Amino acid sequence: MANLGGMTSASAPTSFRFLHAADLHLDSPLRGLSTYPGAPADRLRQATRDAFAALVDAALIHEVRFVLLAGDLFDGEWQDYNSGLWFLSQLRRLTTSGIRVFVIRGNHDAESKVASRLSWPDGVTEFKSKKAHTVLLEDLGVAIHGQSYREPHVMENLALGYPDAHPEFLNIGLLHSGLEGYEGHGTYAPCTLDDLRARGYDYWALGHIHQRQVVSEEPWVVFPGNIQGRHVRETGPKGATLVHVQEGAIERLEPITVDVARWAVLDVDLAGATSESEALLCLDRELRSAAQTAGDRQLAVRVVLGGATALDPLLRTETHRMTQEIRARAAAVSDDIWIEQLKIRTSLPPDATSGEASDDTLTAFAARLHHIELPADVLDGMARELQKLSVKLPPAVRERIDPASPNALRAALPEARDFLAALLRAGDDEAEAEEPA
Repeated sequence: MANLGGMTSASAPTSFRFLHAADLHLDSPLRGLSTYPGAPADRLRQATRDAFAALVDAALIHEVRFVLLAGDLFDGEWQDYNSGLWFLSQLRRLTTSGIRVFVIRGNHDAESKVASRLSWPDGVTEFKSKKAHTVLLEDLGVAIHGQSYREPHVMENLALGYPDAHPEFLNIGLLHSGLEGYEGHGTYAPCTLDDLRARGYDYWALGHIHQRQVVSEEPWVVFPGNIQGRHVRETGPKGATLVHVQEGAIERLEPITVDVARWAVLDVDLAGATSESEALLCLDRELRSAAQTAGDRQLAVRVVLGGATALDPLLRTETHRMTQEIRARAAAVSDDIWIEQLKIRTSLPPDATSGEASDDTLTAFAARLHHIELPADVLDGMARELQKLSVKLPPAVRERIDPASPNALRAALPEARDFLAALLRAGDDEAEAEEPA
């Protein structure tokens, strides 16, 4: 490694802390929230600012010597100049306390996307996009190497152009990149772990992947995750990484949680449940556990009911009523819980479907639905028809399904079949109940 334990000055401290954060996405618009009943839209939109303010608090509390911000500070061009002014006011809280800040831009806040209208306070350094360069912190024996994005779509391997490690300094690379092979994330500044190791640095402070991950310990290659979850695909605690340096070498990492609102997916197993009240008791336990884990944060929850249960037909045919019942239960647990959506993933127990071989029952017809596959030409035609009708769909629905995509329809087909099968079973059960004894 580049750090050989020596320092450039006898007075340089060998033990200190620094904070690594990324993907602030300040003032992220969170489109579509207004379409959800009872959504705490204002509170969730404010959450990115509140989380960054909490990050600044953490830096001050832990008395870090510098803060690294590894790209995507903003979600795109500002809608309001006050966004920049507010951000600068938070940076001044750091710099006036002697904490230096080092910034790069990523795909969301590239130089061409968010105009360079900020006059950085003294103590803030933004790495430019022309090429990677190095800032030496002589007083700490630290060399920080970084490069910003000029354009949002950077397809070149920026890591290959980073400077060589500075001898006898603790070398840190600041880079916005998803490396290679992260499903669900766009490919930006792709590189391999070997590319990073070849630079000889001690720590790579990465951004772009929103889930905290320590990719490597030799050298340290770290995604701190984003500081605030913005939708249901960004669940769990969010924050930054506090890095402890001891005798000129990185001793350990410590996750710091700063999110003020949290997203969660509650998988509730209703296997064996035979009554609605029993199902709701299972849900109550899960809601209370989630609320306890979230503390005093706003909690946005997607409830997924699963398992083999005789309640399957009821849950599928009365989803709207069950959603309202669950929202009422959540409100009884805490005013800070909001139910984003209810998903039904249940099935009938095997013994409830054993009689489905009879051809003269609605239940048998429902069972046969599971073997139906729509040909590609039929799906193409349906996609064209749905695209014409999509302007009438609520925004929340349009966000979940691409009306022009046959693949989206194909993915939705199993759920549609399950709903129709449950509807037919419910009808079959009602008919049996009406027969004379």
